[in-house]
Amino acid sequence: MKKRILAIALIVLCLVSPLFAGGSKEEASSDGKIELRISWWGSNSRHEATLKALDLYMEKNPNVVIRAEYQGFDGYHDKLITQIYSGTEPDLYQLDNNVYFADLAMTDRLTDLTPYIENGTINLDDYPADALAWATYNGTVYGVPTGLNGPGILYNKEIFDAAGVPYPSPDWTWEDFENICLAIHEWNPDYYGMMEPSYFMLLSMLRQRGGWIANERGELQDFRPQLAEVFAQVDEWRKMGVLPPLELTAGNQSTNDNLFLSAVAAMKDSHVATFPMDSAAVAGSPACGIAPTPGSSGEHSGVYMLASMPWTIGKSSKHPEEAAKLLNFLINDPEAAEILKTERGVPAPTHVREIITPLLTDSDKEVIQGVNWLIERTQRIDYEWLMKGSAVIENVMNEESWNVGYGVKTPEEAANDCWERIKASVER
Repeated sequence: MKKRILAIALIVLCLVSPLFAGGSKEEASSDGKIELRISWWGSNSRHEATLKALDLYMEKNPNVVIRAEYQGFDGYHDKLITQIYSGTEPDLYQLDNNVYFADLAMTDRLTDLTPYIENGTINLDDYPADALAWATYNGTVYGVPTGLNGPGILYNKEIFDAAGVPYPSPDWTWEDFENICLAIHEWNPDYYGMMEPSYFMLLSMLRQRGGWIANERGELQDFRPQLAEVFAQVDEWRKMGVLPPLELTAGNQSTNDNLFLSAVAAMKDSHVATFPMDSAAVAGSPACGIAPTPGSSGEHSGVYMLASMPWTIGKSSKHPEEAAKLLNFLINDPEAAEILKTERGVPAPTHVREIITPLLTDSDKEVIQGVNWLIERTQRIDYEWLMKGSAVIENVMNEESWNVGYGVKTPEEAANDCWERIKASVER
């Protein structure tokens, strides 16, 4: 273990940019400047953009020297968790809120950002409250997420045009969805309106019926009656031709057997952030678009906003106020926004999205629109991510939906088994 920690430390030293080399955070530099350490994971483009933004910060704040520690995702959190538990973590760092956040928050190893928000050091005036909830634990804000995402519908405009079907509107209903799918299948029986839905769409349908997996404390709730209705509806759509036969699509998500990517299905449900990648991979490279989830313009929208990669101030930081100022710069500064663009997903503050939108590609602009819809329509987030063992939800929900489609179980039996399997995982 000691050898592993030493190896990690050596890797970190190699990754530190020469521009930011300096002493430890416990020491002041020889000229009395404040030294901050910051760490993140990502691709080369994220590294380059972040380093450029940090250069800008130091130019605007000559009393601050920043040491950057960055790498790919693999191994990042192993190193970070070791640092946090040894009290040597950076002053500001990027954290995976879906895996590590709750554990660190409940053991008091994260900094409460409330004082810096209340005194205006961190400005969240036009930051979506639902996004902030993804870095809040038991009412305390421990981080500020940088990227927004969530479910939507991706569609192939070429198939819609060929079938003479209008594109989905922002306020379309499930009846509209059903009619569109049937019209496409009637136009050509070899085509389908949508591929087999993933659990993203199943979750939205569940929530629109009032079924939520967890409450705000991260406690499992009974969602079986609503899920049975969802399973029954999806199975009816398979029988009607709204969706393809299950044997064509169940579990088929690779580029070789994904009916949306092979341009056989006109739509798929997915996270809106995947649009540039998914649309570029569709056979024939047709024009594609993003639509909100059907039925999401009403009071019970069922959609949810995901917010990722929160910036978190080190609990052991000697300069938490300065770290808060740097955090605020990275999420709010207009010049930093032009540099960072969407390197950490779609930015949360409204003014930042407005600044970067003209600078983006058409595909990225579609993602911005999709996120704007999510911000407008999110009813509440689902706190399932606070439950230990909740990682099984996606696979369990898909498998039980397929059990209904194959006639192995009734919708009620599948919903009950889904709940029991998730409950058992959480309890373990």
